Amino acid sequence: MARVSLVVHGRGRGHASRAVACARALRQAGHALHVFAGGDSERVLKNMSEVTAIPIVRPGLGAPGGWLRRLSSDASRFAAAAPECVVSDGDQPSLVVARRRKVGSVAIDHGLALTHSRLPIRPPALMRLYERLNNAPLVLADRLVAVHFLPFAATDERVAVARPDLRDDLRGPVTRDGFLLAYFRDDNGRDALALALAAGAEVVCFGERDPQLPGLRFHRSDRAGFADHLRRCDGVIASAGSNVLAECVMLRKPALALYRRGDAEQALNAQLAEHAGVALARGFEDLRPGDIADFLARVRGGEFAAPDLVTAMPPVSEVVVNAVAALLV
Repeated sequence: MARVSLVVHGRGRGHASRAVACARALRQAGHALHVFAGGDSERVLKNMSEVTAIPIVRPGLGAPGGWLRRLSSDASRFAAAAPECVVSDGDQPSLVVARRRKVGSVAIDHGLALTHSRLPIRPPALMRLYERLNNAPLVLADRLVAVHFLPFAATDERVAVARPDLRDDLRGPVTRDGFLLAYFRDDNGRDALALALAAGAEVVCFGERDPQLPGLRFHRSDRAGFADHLRRCDGVIASAGSNVLAECVMLRKPALALYRRGDAEQALNAQLAEHAGVALARGFEDLRPGDIADFLARVRGGEFAAPDLVTAMPPVSEVVVNAVAALLV
C-alpha cells in the first residue's frame, strides 16, 4: 500500500466529520496515513495517530497571506511525510504542494455539487461564479469527489458523486417517538419554535435554553444526544445545512428546511430537498402558522417519500479509497 496524507480544512466541523470516516477507510485499505488538520478539524481529529497541526487559510482579505504562509511551511511538512498521494477535504494549498511534488491528489468538497453538476434546480449565477472562483484550485486535483445529500449527474469525468458516511451513532434503531427535533445553526429559530408549540407539537431543541419558550424541551448540544434524538424523532425543524439534511434523508426523517433571506446556499439546499419530496422549504422571515400545520399534517400522514440514499449513492469514504487506488495503479 501507499503513504497517504489527508489534509483537512479547519473551519467548521463538516470537513472533520467527513475526514474521520475517510481516515478510517484509508487505514482499513492498508495505507500508511498522516493527517494534517487545523482549527476545528484538529480538535476533532487530534486523538488519531500521526496528526500534524496546520494553519487555517480563511476566506477574505487575509487569504493571500495565509496562502503564502501555508505554501512555504507545507513544503517542509510534506517533505517529512513523503506522501505518495494527497487527499484534501476542503484544503486548497495542499493541492498546490501535491502538484509541485508530482504526486496524485484527490479533492473532496460539497461545493463541487454546485459547479460540476446537473441539479434539478439551477443554482443562481452569482452563486455558481463565487463557487468557481472560491474553489478554483480544486482543478489541480487528479480526482474530485462531490459530496451532496441528493443524487445528481456530474458534468466532469474526473468528478465522482458521493453522500456523507452515516455516522456510527446514527446506525441504531430508527423509530417515531412522537416529537420533532429542532436545531438552528445561528440560534435564530425562536419564531419557528413558537409556531410549532402553538400548533400542538412536542419539540426538543438542541441549543441554548430560551426562557420565552417555556413549553419547549431543551437539550444541551452534543453529538451523541443529537444522534439519539434524530433516530427517534418524527421529523426535523432545522436550518437547511447540507450535513443535517443528508442525515435526515438517510434516516428518512422529513424536514422543515429553513433558510435566511440572502443565504443562497441554504435556500438552494432547502429547495432541492423540497423538490425531492423529503422536506418543506421556507424562509425564516416568511414562515407562517399554516406552513407549520401543513408540515405536521404531512409528517403524521407519512406523505414525505424519502429516497433510499443509503443504497442510491456510495459513501464518500468508499469513493475516496477507490480514487486513491486508481491513482496508485
